[in-house]
Amino acid sequence: MLPPGTTNTHAYFESRPGAKWDKTVFFGLQAILEEHLCGRQVTLEKIQKAKHLVKCHFGDEKFFNEAGWMDILNNHNGELPIVIKAVPEGTVVPVNNVLMTVEATDEKHAWLVNYLETILSQVWYPCTVATLSREVKKVIFNYLAYTSDKGLLDFMLHDFGYRGVSSYESAALGAAAHLVNFKGTDTIAGMELAEEYYHANLETLAYSVAATEHRIMTAEGNNGEAQVLQRLLNTYTKGILSVVADSYNIYNFVEKYVCDQFKQQILEREGLFVIRPDSVTPTHRTPEEEMLWIVDTLYKQLPGGYVNSKRCKVINDKVRVLWGDGIDDMGIENILYLLAINGYAAENIACFGMGGGLLQKVNRDTQRFAFKCSAQLRNGVWEDVQKLPLDQSKKSKAGRLKLVKVKGAHGSAYATVSVDDPRPDVMVEVFNHGKLVNPITFDEVRKNAQL
Repeated sequence: MLPPGTTNTHAYFESRPGAKWDKTVFFGLQAILEEHLCGRQVTLEKIQKAKHLVKCHFGDEKFFNEAGWMDILNNHNGELPIVIKAVPEGTVVPVNNVLMTVEATDEKHAWLVNYLETILSQVWYPCTVATLSREVKKVIFNYLAYTSDKGLLDFMLHDFGYRGVSSYESAALGAAAHLVNFKGTDTIAGMELAEEYYHANLETLAYSVAATEHRIMTAEGNNGEAQVLQRLLNTYTKGILSVVADSYNIYNFVEKYVCDQFKQQILEREGLFVIRPDSVTPTHRTPEEEMLWIVDTLYKQLPGGYVNSKRCKVINDKVRVLWGDGIDDMGIENILYLLAINGYAAENIACFGMGGGLLQKVNRDTQRFAFKCSAQLRNGVWEDVQKLPLDQSKKSKAGRLKLVKVKGAHGSAYATVSVDDPRPDVMVEVFNHGKLVNPITFDEVRKNAQL
């Protein structure tokens, strides 16, 4: 369907205006390239299988570009003749800017560029999770700055999302994207991906703690919950111990167990005791109301509470609280806000646990990602190609593009310009003819994305 004489295509990837957040963290392309595009991807067996599939799907073999694939197999050793440039992963770029460009390296394969649109566009997912995670980090950072003297920012959003995503692959990509910003996770697949594709150091990558779940707290029935807690305190005498507190009655757990029966043993531990409510109650119908009640009760009934330098109340430093169920970015801000207006510091929260809200409740339209052709080389001349619908929010860019740094109101910013602009391109070549180029490490990604 391409016009006669077309020998190349220039396509780009961006987060369009109208996205949920005004900046996007670019992450995940290197993993996708290594997994799906690097090396000898085209084989005779794959061509034959694809030819059969296309015939079954369309009812005719003519829709299958057998000659094109055979040329890639015979003249390019089965390696894809394309070149991809992208911003360094972890870079935080304002929306409405180019993040990646793709061109062919062989004039016979201009068709291949947009053929790869689907797989390359799937970088939307890790980009969106990394962006969401970083936006939550900004919120927590601000509340810590205004209300607290301390607080382990890098651990205050914990990934609980493994079981709540669509697949193992989603868990791996999403969890790794979260680890760009934080160091707390229970989704081990993300650690494995970061090590395999970004050479992350497992010893410093991510951490978790001893933590119960409902099968532990309910193992001996309602009347045995205290016995379970006693056993836990006797066994885990050091370090962080996180305990689910609402298997039966959260109010009883906090007032009777933590503030009375096991108070001394908890306060004498060499480590932090974390109370984890998992659900709201008829008395407190929102997570923020539940958390405020818990923090307020602990401050009033446990010794050792104090007022910090920000004039905010802090419960005894041996005890903290965690909310870890059914929460999103707004829910986290609601909790921190309600605590703050009632005079409590954000450091009373050990961390927030996000599951599906972090890894699953996003889609390509969250940041409005799009992959579009913007130029075609025809008869030796690059011709601009642009989409100009009545819906101006879907207007695409024209021409061959690059990203440059410009001076903004608050320091350096970015702008998308023509490749003819003399300023250096922020994007670097990351893939060329089947090979990964300029690989980046996970430490470098984290450095690029830091607040």
